[in-house]
Amino acid sequence: MIEALHFSQRVLSWYKTDGRHNLPWQTEKTPYTVWLSEVMLQQTAVITVIPYFMRFRANFPDIENVAQASLDEVLYFWSGLGYYARARNLHKAAKIIFEEHAGIFPQTFIEIFHLPGIGRSTAGAILSLAFGKPFPILDANAKRVFSRFYGVFGLSDRRAVEKRLWCISEAVTPVNNTAEFNQAIMDLGSSICTSASPSCHMCPLYISCYARKYGTVKFLPEKKVKHKMPCRTSWFLIIQRGPEVWLEKRPPSGLWGGLFSFPQYHTEAELRFGLDEYGFNVNHMYFMEIVRHTFSHFHLNMIPVRISLPRSCVKTHYGIGCWYNLLQPPMVGVSAPVDRLLKQTCSSKD
Repeated sequence: MIEALHFSQRVLSWYKTDGRHNLPWQTEKTPYTVWLSEVMLQQTAVITVIPYFMRFRANFPDIENVAQASLDEVLYFWSGLGYYARARNLHKAAKIIFEEHAGIFPQTFIEIFHLPGIGRSTAGAILSLAFGKPFPILDANAKRVFSRFYGVFGLSDRRAVEKRLWCISEAVTPVNNTAEFNQAIMDLGSSICTSASPSCHMCPLYISCYARKYGTVKFLPEKKVKHKMPCRTSWFLIIQRGPEVWLEKRPPSGLWGGLFSFPQYHTEAELRFGLDEYGFNVNHMYFMEIVRHTFSHFHLNMIPVRISLPRSCVKTHYGIGCWYNLLQPPMVGVSAPVDRLLKQTCSSKD
């Protein structure tokens, strides 16, 4: 096995000439920007994150702004990025930092690790990238590089396998230049040692890589057997009154937690019962084009059903929610598929 020192030297040399150095969170590096970027980058590619990071940072320049904003505002600027528990946890953590740490980002592993939404790897990334402290990381990119290079078989979320990967990360992470090394490992995994079609010939670890030598690149890291994803169907009721549509606020956790969405029903019979409760005439329903949205573990077929109310109709609240003005959208968070339906409704409004 290649010595840890040689491993880190090769990775650092590659990063110096071929790594990314001008990402938005690198050019103006603060604990806040590093934390925000690391949270956004969880399960999301860099190219997707950049515009969301820029917009979020422009509207919430620091931790205090996030802490004092409402959750609706935070979710509004997170809308479309997905995995909304990240935004809810970011908001909770900002409040803790503002109230318990005087707005100053903590600098110890224990304090950072116990903030909502932060695990061991994210804590290590923040400590190394923002404060220059020698902490290792083990994000998905690092797992892939280590698994292939050292020939680590087994599912990476298994305790024994993860423990071995952490041991490797601890061994190869240098005490000096830790920030550069951690950034290099993430860059190497996302740009060269990719999950599909890795560019092995461009990798600084090419010669000594176990997976390359033994032809196991496509088998490492091991993946869970994929089963056919189930498909669910839901009916979404679009109650429209002129340029406004009714959106209800979803529960604080679960699917699209804390976001605003159209009233949702699991069956058409349930939808019709809801229409009856609202006092709507079912003969005035208009079925719009079905929208399919894919989550990490299932497909959702969204069947939009539109009811148009006359402008003279008294504006009524149908539970907890708001009348969403299609022409002057309020600052509330909506999911990407709901935003798509809103745009379709706007283009076809009465």
